[in-house]
Amino acid sequence: MLILLALFFLGLDQVSKVIVRQTLAVGEAWAPIPALSNIFTFTHVQNTGVSFGQLPGLGWVFMLVNLGVLVAIVILYPRIPREQWPLRLAAALILAGDLGNVIDRLRTASMALEHTGNLVTALSQAYVTDFFDVRIWPVWNVADMCVVAGVAIVAWFLWRHEDALLGDEVPAGDK
Repeated sequence: MLILLALFFLGLDQVSKVIVRQTLAVGEAWAPIPALSNIFTFTHVQNTGVSFGQLPGLGWVFMLVNLGVLVAIVILYPRIPREQWPLRLAAALILAGDLGNVIDRLRTASMALEHTGNLVTALSQAYVTDFFDVRIWPVWNVADMCVVAGVAIVAWFLWRHEDALLGDEVPAGDK
């Protein structure tokens, strides 16, 4: 189930990024609903940084964190009981999101390496394609949405089952 869900969301991420790269120039925006263009557009952004474009040129460091998370999910997923499907879903979402952004960085780093011949320079030029632009938030993509949704599910699950995890009694409604 982990692999099927992760592949589904990874496919959505990668296909959406290909469509954006093929239809919008970097920096170009498209408003699917012109009346809402002040609220939402698709804007093609190349993010060389980490979340929300912070630390430009250091996204490769975050890629190492992504790879660590991928390994942890693969190791821990079999230990999640089947009845805890929210955690299983969260793991698949986080895995898909991490893979989606790692694939972007590896793809663009390899393109930069062909031009520069220098791995350090290529890694600093590696980027993720972002495109959802809600104007009040930095531009993001499907992979980011998957990671955020997965982390939110884990936080909700831990909050909801805190007593059980600490060894206290489970609320009557959750038995």
